[in-house]
Amino acid sequence: MEIEKIIACDDGEVKKLGYGKTVISCISYREVWPENIKIGIIHTDGLDATSIISYLIKILSNGKKSIVLFDSITIAGFNVISLPGIEKLTGFPSIVIYSYKPSVKNLLDALRPHFKDSEIRELAINQIKSYKKIESKKGILYIVNWGVNTEDAIEIINSYQFYSRIPEPLRISHIISSQVSKIINPYIN
Repeated sequence: MEIEKIIACDDGEVKKLGYGKTVISCISYREVWPENIKIGIIHTDGLDATSIISYLIKILSNGKKSIVLFDSITIAGFNVISLPGIEKLTGFPSIVIYSYKPSVKNLLDALRPHFKDSEIRELAINQIKSYKKIESKKGILYIVNWGVNTEDAIEIINSYQFYSRIPEPLRISHIISSQVSKIINPYIN
């Protein structure tokens, strides 16, 4: 699979069921080098993750063929990412990379008592049912791949595992979002 950029997105710190806002950062890598970063604000437990992330991805891709990495389908609490929605809005495939075995049942059990619109969120969470256990060069991971075959997804993951099982673009996006959210969150909530 020919990819010109890797774009990884992750959220910052959130208050559980806080109904506030938090930072989302998306970072682009060209080959093995970080190239650019964009920061957005999403609602904790909202339904705006897919649209805001897609906007950040479009800016970062700059017309280059890209693939997007996430560390979960749920982001900013129970805000959810629709992988078909990301593909429709950006034209790019996605890989969700879990370092643990994801459980749809646990997510739905936590979701249903707190959200009147849980059926909308369940559609995105049910994407996790298609997860695959893979052996990467640094250990076992669980992935949900959308628009990219499993072999290509494994190759991409392996090529960006520099220091840990988590591919470097995703690891750096997590660090940036976590640190920026500590500074910004008190002013946006």
